[in-house]
Amino acid sequence: MKKSLSLAALALLALTGCSAGQNGTGSSQEASDHGTFEGVTNWEGSGDDGVAFRATADVAAPAGVEEARTLIKKSETPLHFLAVTVDNIHGTQPVSASSASFTTPEGELVEYTMVGDYLNDYEAAESESGDAENRVIEVHNAFSSDEYEVVAGQKKTVVLASENDYPHDVTRATVNGTTSLAPSETSAETDKATGAPEPSEAVGSNDKLADLNGTTLKGNDINFRIFSPNAQKDLNAAMPTQLKGAWGALCSNAATEEQLKETGATANGHHWRPFQYAVSESGVGALSGNADYKEYEAASLAEMSHGGVCAVIQSADESAAAETHLATVGHYLGNSTLESTVEVK
Repeated sequence: MKKSLSLAALALLALTGCSAGQNGTGSSQEASDHGTFEGVTNWEGSGDDGVAFRATADVAAPAGVEEARTLIKKSETPLHFLAVTVDNIHGTQPVSASSASFTTPEGELVEYTMVGDYLNDYEAAESESGDAENRVIEVHNAFSSDEYEVVAGQKKTVVLASENDYPHDVTRATVNGTTSLAPSETSAETDKATGAPEPSEAVGSNDKLADLNGTTLKGNDINFRIFSPNAQKDLNAAMPTQLKGAWGALCSNAATEEQLKETGATANGHHWRPFQYAVSESGVGALSGNADYKEYEAASLAEMSHGGVCAVIQSADESAAAETHLATVGHYLGNSTLESTVEVK
C-alpha cells in the first residue's frame, strides 16, 4: 500500500526543514544550500593520531601584545585574534597549531598565523630605548614557533592573529591548512590561552622631559631640549662614572654647531655645561667606544627631530633632568658664569 503524509505532517516537516542550519552564533550549524556558514565563531575538528582542535574567533589580545605593538609603532594597525585549543592528550606525536584559514563565499582567504609574526623587534624605531627593545623581544619570544607546539599528552590553548577582519560568512575553515573545521557549540578554552609574562623591567617614556625655546641676543633661535627618561638611562649606562648626570641638547636653525658647543644653561640651581667641557672637567680624558658613539647618536637624533644643528649639553646632577622647566641660556666661558643670557621656556 502506498504511504502518504497528511497536510499537517507536511506543514510540520516544512517548518523543521527551514529551521535547520539557523542556530545562533557558534552553534553546530549546518551549511546552507550553497555551502556557507553564517555567523559562526566556534569551530572544531580532528586531525591525525587522535588530536582535536577547538577554535574561537574574535578573542581578546593576549597579554603583552598590544604593549609590544605600541612599542614598535604598529598600534594603528589592529590585529584580530583566534584562540585554538589543541587537545593532544591521547596523541603519540607532537603537533602544532601555527595557522588557521577561513574561506569566504567570494573566494577570499582570511589567514591567521603565529602572533610572533607581527612582533618583529627590528621594526622598533632607532630612538626606542634598550628597555623597549628588550620588552618587544620578550613578548615576541612568548609567541615563537616553539610555543605553538603541543607535545603528546598535553592540551594547550594558543592564539593566532590576522590583520584582516574575521569573516561573517565562511565556506571552509581549516587549521594548519589540512585539518577541516566544522561549526561547534563549544568554544576554545580562552581563559587558558598563552600570553607574554609581565615585563621584567618597566619600560620608561620616550617623550622629551622639556622643550624650551627662545632667541639669543644675536637673534639666533635657541631650543633647549632635555632628553627622555629612556635616553637619560641609556646615556648614563654608556658613560664612565664621572660623567653620569642629566642630558639634553641645545639646537638652532640659525646658530652654528661651534656656537652651540660654547653655550650653556642654568636652571633651578643646576648648571648645564657643553659636553666637551663636561668631559674635560670630569678628568676622564677623551671618550672612546660606546660612550663616544652614544653622545654622537644623541646629538644626531636631536638634529633629526629638530631639523637644525644640535650640541649635547650635560649637568652633573641627574635630578636636573626632571627639575628643569625654565632656563637661562648664555655664552659659557669655562666657569659657572654665563654671558649674554636669555630665558628659554
